[in-house]
Amino acid sequence: MKHYKLICYILGGALFFSLGTLIYRGYESGLEGRERCKQKAEASLKSAAELWVNREFDKLGIPYSFSGGEEKVKSKKRRMVLAEGEMVVEVDSLKERKLLITSWVLSSKARILLLLDTPSVDLLNELWQKDIDGKQSYCSSALVLQSELPSDRKGERFTTGDSRLMTDKFKLGTYYLDDMYFLELTAYLSVPSPWFYADWRKNGVIACFTIAALCLCAFILLFLHNRKKEDNDEVNSSDDVVLYISEKKYKIGGVIFDEEACTLTFEDKVVNCTGQAYKLLSAFIHTKNHFLSNDRVVVICGWCPQHTGIDGKRRVTISHLRTLLDSEKSHVKIESGKNKQNELGFYLFVEKR
Repeated sequence: MKHYKLICYILGGALFFSLGTLIYRGYESGLEGRERCKQKAEASLKSAAELWVNREFDKLGIPYSFSGGEEKVKSKKRRMVLAEGEMVVEVDSLKERKLLITSWVLSSKARILLLLDTPSVDLLNELWQKDIDGKQSYCSSALVLQSELPSDRKGERFTTGDSRLMTDKFKLGTYYLDDMYFLELTAYLSVPSPWFYADWRKNGVIACFTIAALCLCAFILLFLHNRKKEDNDEVNSSDDVVLYISEKKYKIGGVIFDEEACTLTFEDKVVNCTGQAYKLLSAFIHTKNHFLSNDRVVVICGWCPQHTGIDGKRRVTISHLRTLLDSEKSHVKIESGKNKQNELGFYLFVEKR
């Protein structure tokens, strides 16, 4: 086929490009899915933290009340009164964004928990993990709670969950349970590979997959068509030596070879061509430049290459084929020679008259 290689290169390039883009788009959508999973996990942690503070505070059995509501004007400082005196903390805008509990009532309850008791951090992780499992699959969590208590009070560190996750690789973020920033909570989350979250239904991914499939189909059809054409060209090829007449019939000089009937037809007679002579003549017709090397003759005739007297067998068989072709009538000759690869063998050709 004309321009077959060029078309193959173009289709191959388009196929690899679309596959590469498909992989990239799928991986990109997977990263987006992982990010959404982490955002949901962060929202779950906020809900779990509020529930945990209320439950743990209720266990203390301490009456609690408040009045006055939230501040109408945001202050740049926050104050807390303890037995040791008043504590003042500057409002940190970066830490404010990491507050898990925005209610000042719950914040004060969280501080009281750490000041008066040792709360069950395991329960917080269980609540968080349960909420995650209801929204996402195959996620594991771990928590580290570090309390930096005011004045000379000794802070504590609590850990819960899978300790193998407590590395920067799995770190979800650092948060605060109270608005005085005394209770620092570091969350760790293990999420599946981006391929688990890949969205193969996105328009860009579907488009790349469709293009890749079309290119692959076109490449296969082109290959099969070209292969069939090459087979037909080989069977139906005509040149200065062999002229294709019809299916399985060829004119070689002054003789017609019927490959199906195994006959040679001259002007005045029909001769049977069978056995080794038939195999060699058929091979001569279909071989490029109508050349058969000595080794090729051995293979076609099915002889053992190591057999003694192989050269004599080859000469006798070629001589028998020459006799059948009757060069005086057909002008078809078989002569020994070498090909471009310097292999010894035989050429079939038509003698010019």
